[in-house]
Amino acid sequence: MDYTNIYNGDVARLLGANDRVLAMVPCRLAHGAENVARTARVIERRLSPLPGVVRRGAVDRHKHRAPRRARSVLERIIDQDWPWSRVDVDEKISGTSLAGFSDSRAVQFADATRARTNLFALVTSHRFAIVRRTAGGDFEIVVEAPRAEVVSAVRRGRPLQRGRVVLGFADRSQVAFECGILLTGQARRLVASLMPAPGFEER
Repeated sequence: MDYTNIYNGDVARLLGANDRVLAMVPCRLAHGAENVARTARVIERRLSPLPGVVRRGAVDRHKHRAPRRARSVLERIIDQDWPWSRVDVDEKISGTSLAGFSDSRAVQFADATRARTNLFALVTSHRFAIVRRTAGGDFEIVVEAPRAEVVSAVRRGRPLQRGRVVLGFADRSQVAFECGILLTGQARRLVASLMPAPGFEER
């Protein structure tokens, strides 16, 4: 289905006068391992043998901690290379869906789209955005970035994610979106629409 032609007029109001739609494909954040510096999920996994109260306390302290010079015993435990931390089942099966620092462009896209539905990847002459179709049938921009910041796009299929596309940003962060479970047409359309961007790399 060609969503670009179907919804072109509907998304036109979101764009500037000199901006035009190049591609619009359905998508959602791909399932997989997340390689982000010191996330709550990483802390919980590394402390998995400890009681839940301890794990939750560590995560809460991490979210609200102030910078300090010395590491606590708990932080040293988190940083330890435990045997159960070496094998990430999600990464083995689904690959890495997110990589970068906590304030990177990829993390911004992942956080904005996580657990949301009715999402579309929108490529225009000036931007790359994720838009959402509301209950009323209108579209709204969920998150966006200048199109030139998308420097690579790789169609990298995984089980039940054949239409999986990994996008690389100028800050060296990466995020994967699923554009099809069994078919690859929408994923190919997304990659092709991004190819003319300056500095683009398609592998």
